[in-house]
Amino acid sequence: MAISTRSRYYATVKDRSEVRKEASTPAKTKFYDALDRDSASKSFRQIARETAPSYSTACRWKKDRIAIGSPSYRRLRTRSAKLGRPPIINPSITRKLIDPAKNPVRDQTLEAQLEFHNIHAHPKTLTRALLRDTKKGRKYKQAYVKKKLSVANKEKRVRYGNEHLHKSIDEFWSHIFFTDETHIDPSATAQGWILREQGTRYDEPNIEERSELSGNKLHFAAWVNWYSKAEKLEFYHDEEESTEQPKRPPKPRKRMYEEPQEFDRRIAEWNALLPHKVSIKPKGNSMTQKYYTERLLPVYITTIQQARFSQPYLELNRTGDLVDWWLQEDNDGSHGHGRPSQNTERIQPKGLATNLKEDNWISTLDHPPQSPDLNPIEGIWCILKQRARRYTWNTLDELKEILQEEWNKITLEEIRERIAEMPERCQRLVNTGGAPIKGAKW
Repeated sequence: MAISTRSRYYATVKDRSEVRKEASTPAKTKFYDALDRDSASKSFRQIARETAPSYSTACRWKKDRIAIGSPSYRRLRTRSAKLGRPPIINPSITRKLIDPAKNPVRDQTLEAQLEFHNIHAHPKTLTRALLRDTKKGRKYKQAYVKKKLSVANKEKRVRYGNEHLHKSIDEFWSHIFFTDETHIDPSATAQGWILREQGTRYDEPNIEERSELSGNKLHFAAWVNWYSKAEKLEFYHDEEESTEQPKRPPKPRKRMYEEPQEFDRRIAEWNALLPHKVSIKPKGNSMTQKYYTERLLPVYITTIQQARFSQPYLELNRTGDLVDWWLQEDNDGSHGHGRPSQNTERIQPKGLATNLKEDNWISTLDHPPQSPDLNPIEGIWCILKQRARRYTWNTLDELKEILQEEWNKITLEEIRERIAEMPERCQRLVNTGGAPIKGAKW
């Protein structure tokens, strides 16, 4: 009689991913009992013919018992490679939570999102599941735009996208001079560093007075193009930064029969009414059209005139015509882009800026309102201001030197990367109905 191998167990389990449907447990048990009982008197083929569905099945059952021992008596199923119970939050749930169309409460806390979707799990469990099943999904700082776009401005942005969607870099976007005026808060200096020992942070020698908040008063402007950029920043409004002394009330004189105590009292009252010096600072980034026409617009016009007569800029388009240059400005009132008159019969008079551009044959590219995301120089301002925050300064002259130095370091490749995004941004305008665009560049 053959030796029973029921007690034998091998830890090594063969791959059973392609195991066929097994027979019921009683049928396998009947075959194993007959094999142990009659193997000495009967041949294996005869035992298989009497107790197994087929000879090949009997051979497989015999091999299974030799390989895995007693577990072969049970129904063999495919076993999972992962140990433990299945996760509460599976990949389908995490994909649903990061999908903007399926999760309208993505801007709320994780607890609120779990309650909204009726998911019974801890926020830490959700955090681990997002990191496991998504591309580093977690809560990040949200990207904001400054103003909410109106419906009319969104329609103008869509028209802008449809008009310039299929225009190439070589024949259109590379021939635009992108201009803009911006400002920086001189008090927004980076936090200073000091060499000290641990535990001496609040010692008197290690404490520095914070600079006074002076507001947005350092204004500058520049232009960028596919082929070049402005050599220097144009700092403006400096001539308006003056200090005036308000008119003082007349000093009282001593009366003929006045007591000294009464005269001293009137002098004290006069001193209390003396006004302090008032510093006149420009508000925001405002300027008049006259100031823009006299101070900044001639710089842009001179640059375009030089580009027209410069040999490297002389190019022909597909039709053989000379490619002209465009000037892009935002819709600030100082640029001459005033609101059209509501009365159709009334002729809107042209401003100083418009007349100066027409006299010099300057073609202006229509720019939709509330659209800093369609001006590549805005991305360059982001680079400039971010790098300027690394420094500390004490005077406006030092800040101007820092800004000019960092402006000189901006490369042509960085400018071209932002201009090259314009066709894609126009496509996004059409797809999203003019919604704000927020990208990695700006």
